[in-house]
Amino acid sequence: MPPDQIFVCLLVLVTVAMFVWEKFPPDVVAMTSLFLLLVVPFDGHPVLMPEGKLAQTSVLGGIFGNNAILTVSFMFIVGAAVERTGLVEAFGHRFERVAGGGGRRTLLALGVLAIAASAFLNNTTVVVVFMPMVLGLCRRQRLMPSRYLMPLSYFGIAGGMCTMIGTSTNLVANGIVQQKGLDGFSMFEITPLGLVLAAGVLGFLLLFGDRLLPERPSLAMLIDSAGANDFLLAAIVGSDSALVDRRLAESPLATMKNLRLIEVRRSGNRVETPIDELVFEAGDRVILKCHLSGGNGKPDVPALEKAMKDDLGLSFVHTEKAMLMEGMIGPHSSLVGHSLVDLNFRQQHGVLIVALHREGENQRENFHHLKLEIGDTLLLEGSKERLTDLFAGDDLINLSHATPAATAPEGADAYRSDRSWVALLALVLVVVLGAIDRVPFEWVALGAALMVVLGGCLQREEIYQAIEWRVIVMILGTLGLGVAMDRTGAARTIVQGLISVVGHWDRTLILSAVLLLSIILTELLSNNAVAGLLTPLAIQLGTDLGCDPRPFIVAVMAGASIGFAIPTGYQTHLLVYSAGGYRFSDFFRIGLLMDLLCWILGSLAIPLIWPFR
Repeated sequence: MPPDQIFVCLLVLVTVAMFVWEKFPPDVVAMTSLFLLLVVPFDGHPVLMPEGKLAQTSVLGGIFGNNAILTVSFMFIVGAAVERTGLVEAFGHRFERVAGGGGRRTLLALGVLAIAASAFLNNTTVVVVFMPMVLGLCRRQRLMPSRYLMPLSYFGIAGGMCTMIGTSTNLVANGIVQQKGLDGFSMFEITPLGLVLAAGVLGFLLLFGDRLLPERPSLAMLIDSAGANDFLLAAIVGSDSALVDRRLAESPLATMKNLRLIEVRRSGNRVETPIDELVFEAGDRVILKCHLSGGNGKPDVPALEKAMKDDLGLSFVHTEKAMLMEGMIGPHSSLVGHSLVDLNFRQQHGVLIVALHREGENQRENFHHLKLEIGDTLLLEGSKERLTDLFAGDDLINLSHATPAATAPEGADAYRSDRSWVALLALVLVVVLGAIDRVPFEWVALGAALMVVLGGCLQREEIYQAIEWRVIVMILGTLGLGVAMDRTGAARTIVQGLISVVGHWDRTLILSAVLLLSIILTELLSNNAVAGLLTPLAIQLGTDLGCDPRPFIVAVMAGASIGFAIPTGYQTHLLVYSAGGYRFSDFFRIGLLMDLLCWILGSLAIPLIWPFR
């Protein structure tokens, strides 16, 4: 290998290792790799900056001008419009009507609807919308959520394999194919394979789910047993109160087990000083949580008023029932990486965190200093007003009810159902025009995105919030690595070395090996990264074997969507991980079997649908 090929191959290996290590965000790793390719010189010029303006424009246009970047961005906008107009939730309500009371019928209904929705929409969106419905059904029917949330994530992944727009992975691979001058894939060209794999996933869970899926309590199950007699009390600190000029630890409140301070307001504004450090002043308005044991569960207002006035010097204002709700740290949450103490959460939001669920365990003590992660679920207690305000933002996904506030971006209104016909029309046009394949798909996606924006489905700030910028950045970085492997000849060298070892094998076995390699890498890396790195190699492999490279490209696309065994491999897994009370071993035990099943089904089906010729 010449020096530039050695450099590119080493950079690919280091990038893959950094992806697996997860010490740094994958988008940062990918862009660092791209930067090195743009600045490290060989023979006087960096790999991706050849001599001459025309050559540089051609190389950089192949990365930044790849139609996959545009298509993925536009489809993020269309998907957000479908969600914000309530179409996804309306589809999800079908599940509640046909699900029944548990068992295989519920699993079948969930599978069919989630797979169908994920074939045309972002699977993360589908899982986020379906989760509250699944949890609500489990609470009402006294079912274990752990029997249904992991399958929901698997169904979302399986549905994405059924169309070209079902997952960004397919769009990335298709963009590289077109960039190489080959015919791109039409909207439903991969549908037969997708249906085979989706049917395998659904059939496997229907047949063996009862034996393999765990029965494990989740945080949601605490809602029925906690807080039944909790009330919120509002009161004013009098000038003669025992609280004045004292911190909480020094005041009588610290010794009263049935009262817990939630929030303090001063001159009409929330005091942002951490509660443990705050010094009370006369005139402060305090919100207290009070636990009352008794037969009827109603507070004795006169007794409470007398006790607070005599013991604490507080003037009673009003009381209301405390609400318990379950929320999950979402993929766009600003809470990630911070602890509840760092955030001063209780004082900032006027809400108590009763428990936190992570890695299969409900933690009810000593969790306030833990750094929050995507997928952590919190049991929150507070007033209806405070909880509604909290769930109106992007930080927490409401798992207690499927309401517009559960998914609406901060400052947004409720679902814009009067605009749903615009979003539905845009999605239909994407599917129809994409299937006809007469217009470049990136233009179809652009037209659909303009339609939902001009049609009022999204507010201006929601347009930019809809695009998963980290995904876009990571795709750019991995596309750069793919282009570098092609330009330096590293891809050809690798493939020729591979052929020297397996060239005497039957082509079906080689394809099966490519599929297996893609599946293994997808368990360790991002699916988009796998598509960006392996698609150029698959094209080169098919060419050097003297056959149509299409079967090998499809093997990469399929393998880059099959990642069932490791919960960190897919964002949908992270979302259901804590909410369902799962452990790593649950995913690995079931997911490994489904990886093997999909590998066998794909190895048999791909050569039949796409002959080598």
